[in-house]
Amino acid sequence: MMLRIAAATALLGASLGLAADEPNLNPGLWEYNTTITFDSEFPIPDQQDSSTDCLTAEDIAQGNTFVDDMEGCEMVREDLRSDGMDYVMECQAPDGTSITMEAQMAFDGDTATGNISGDMETPMGPMKMNINIDGRRIDDC
Repeated sequence: MMLRIAAATALLGASLGLAADEPNLNPGLWEYNTTITFDSEFPIPDQQDSSTDCLTAEDIAQGNTFVDDMEGCEMVREDLRSDGMDYVMECQAPDGTSITMEAQMAFDGDTATGNISGDMETPMGPMKMNINIDGRRIDDC
């Protein structure tokens, strides 16, 4: 599902390698909890997802290793700092759905939190989505 891909990519920013500041994230095994809510003309249940990932010092230094190649998406604006990042990304899906996502992320060593708001134009009409992300380092890899 495009929304899950968007949420996962958004978690650590979709082009960290272009920025001068290295994110304040500690290497290790990270757990991510994501909640996606929708505001639309028809009821869509909230979606929750949990995942883990090994984040290495090399991943953090290279930045661009966080990027999944999301076909149809373009980074419109980005601001990466050691304590977080803000960005706007626009995506176009083959089914005609378009999404504009605006994200604010905060990095604090062993935690990463953020919110992504998305305006979607779908074949079934306009929708808004909100993604809350909570990541934390839980162990060594």
